[in-house]
Amino acid sequence: MKEAALGLMLSTAILASSPAHAQDGAVWLDGITVIGTRTEVSVQDNPASVTVIDRQQLERRAPESIAEMLRDVPGVEVVDSSAAGMKRLRIRGESSARVTILVDGQEITDHSTFGTPILIDPSNVERIDVVRGPASVLYGAKAIGGVINIITKRGSDKPVELELGGAYYSGTKGRQGWAALSGTIESFDYRISGTLADHEDRKVPNGRYTSTGRLEGTSFDNDDLYLHLGHTFGTANNHYLALKVEQNRLTTENWTDPESLVFPITDFRIDLPQRDRQKIGAYYDGKNLGPVLRNVHVDAFYQTIDRLFMNEVVMQPLLPMSPASVTVTSTSDDQIVNFGGTIQADLQFHPDHETIVGMHYLSDGLDTAKTSSTVQRGFPGPARPSTYRDDLDKAFIRTASAFAQNTWSFAQDFKLATGVRYHHIETELDYTTSTTRSPQSTTDEQIVTSASLVYTGIQDTTLRAHYAEGYITPTLLQLFTDTAAGRGTNTYGNADLDTETSRSFEIGARYNAAGLAVDVASFYTTAKDYITTVRCGTGVACPAGATAAEYVYDNVDEATTYGIELMAEYAIPGTAFTPYVSGAWTRRKLEFQRFETYNSNTPELSSRIGVRYDAVISGFNLWTDLFVRTASGVKLSSWNDTTSTVETDTLSGWTTLNFAFGGPLTADETATFAVHLNNLTDEEYRSSFDEIPGIGRSVEVSARVKF
Repeated sequence: MKEAALGLMLSTAILASSPAHAQDGAVWLDGITVIGTRTEVSVQDNPASVTVIDRQQLERRAPESIAEMLRDVPGVEVVDSSAAGMKRLRIRGESSARVTILVDGQEITDHSTFGTPILIDPSNVERIDVVRGPASVLYGAKAIGGVINIITKRGSDKPVELELGGAYYSGTKGRQGWAALSGTIESFDYRISGTLADHEDRKVPNGRYTSTGRLEGTSFDNDDLYLHLGHTFGTANNHYLALKVEQNRLTTENWTDPESLVFPITDFRIDLPQRDRQKIGAYYDGKNLGPVLRNVHVDAFYQTIDRLFMNEVVMQPLLPMSPASVTVTSTSDDQIVNFGGTIQADLQFHPDHETIVGMHYLSDGLDTAKTSSTVQRGFPGPARPSTYRDDLDKAFIRTASAFAQNTWSFAQDFKLATGVRYHHIETELDYTTSTTRSPQSTTDEQIVTSASLVYTGIQDTTLRAHYAEGYITPTLLQLFTDTAAGRGTNTYGNADLDTETSRSFEIGARYNAAGLAVDVASFYTTAKDYITTVRCGTGVACPAGATAAEYVYDNVDEATTYGIELMAEYAIPGTAFTPYVSGAWTRRKLEFQRFETYNSNTPELSSRIGVRYDAVISGFNLWTDLFVRTASGVKLSSWNDTTSTVETDTLSGWTTLNFAFGGPLTADETATFAVHLNNLTDEEYRSSFDEIPGIGRSVEVSARVKF
């Protein structure tokens, strides 16, 4: 089977055809982005570590989530925290809770320990911009690890265009379909679309995690609605107003690693029957307004997230096989309400200076109702009473900030950019039924800075050095909310938590000429005051009445991360072949309260290596892509409170062989298709302890047509 599949791929790749000529440079370095600078600049000359996923790359796949499109970006890891339909991203080893997720420049928040899931309809995405590394000067809180900005589509160029598409995923027996109506009529453009998707339990090789070939608890379904209305006006057509409305609804199960069920836990279940997001956003952009005030951007939005979380933990606290058991059932019924906006002006007081100034406001509220019930059965002696607890909390984080950045062009080939951002943060517990705390409010201030130097004096080459600071405020969950979910024992909020902060230093180089494109960077990042949970018995201040076995959030951990990231390709002259590689070498050291370790659940090496083939066959522009994904094994060390020792879990390294091909179905390219043959060797693997085991040998087939 393996040999036949490989032979099929190679024979397809060398079909007689008219090869496309090698380009002088790579499109992905020529692309223009505002990420990393908040002004338009090419990826080649960007001072930060940035990656852009454009429309062509998006349309060559039909991923069941946007996060999957970023799996091969150096330094980026996809995680799902055991919920198959809620994929998140880690950047340079930082948890997804320390990565800012933006949609059209506006933040999605998620008050959980897992971070913000990326629940955006892939068919409505125009491009994805990524900053790897801290970016809090330009993008505010949560940007210790980096920033993901997802830009949604506008109307098509035609007055009326209908787009239909669908995809099938054999690994989950998944089906996805979408339809969109869009266009431009005089100065108005519009797009309205809808998507439905349904996935069953995923197929994985028999082995460590299953003996049936399917992982129970990995099914999910979701649907999306999207509306965009835009208006271009002004004598030079340099003003643009837009209104965007989004709705996403998700229902997903949760997979439990059977190896995690160690004494005294005998069963662990999580269900997420609701995770709904609704958003309305308004935008204004004015371009080339004058010699000093060049551009103006204003946006505002209102967003709600409704979610329901259900957790059941069954423990057998006495000897194994004892009839005694304790069942802890927890629920969390939450609503997150966000509203805010940004105003930014691009100024040019001098030909050698480009300055941006702006203000940002975000009100982030959490209204949560948590229940916890404990039922004890089979204990010797008198019957033990069951307990029930019902807590209501309403809290807010309000952040107002002002930012500025100046870019100075000097000595012909140098650009020096310096930036600063001031944050004023108010946190408030407005209402609570908790007996351990009362309504309260606090204020905090934070200043972060950045600086970068870019040199373009060598032909086709850009050299850069970059310093950036990041920070993240505690979540409302960590500050004010008590819960029994996850462990089966109470974890208390801590209103005295400090802000987490980080500092990062980078040097990098980019080259783009004669078919060769290279983007390489090395980085060193330190972070402190990480928030984690610690036992109340360690001397940390816990609420009155808390036991030594319960937990509370505290600032006790630190991290040091360093590594090298690489993207490179070479279009072989006179052929249609382009070998390429992307990957990262990462070392991450965690310093905990009781120990320190490099076993941080981050692969030391990860990469994608392949060769693309773009050709014209019978007048059709077809493409193929043969590649391997590979990563070294990961280790995760943790402290065992019972034995007072460090325990380490290990996952093996892995390599998957993959092949993809596609192209137009019609001469005018209004209909296209793509086929992805994944994990052809049926490798059993798991990328990290934060991700469900990978799907086995499978096929993704997608097609779209425009009328």
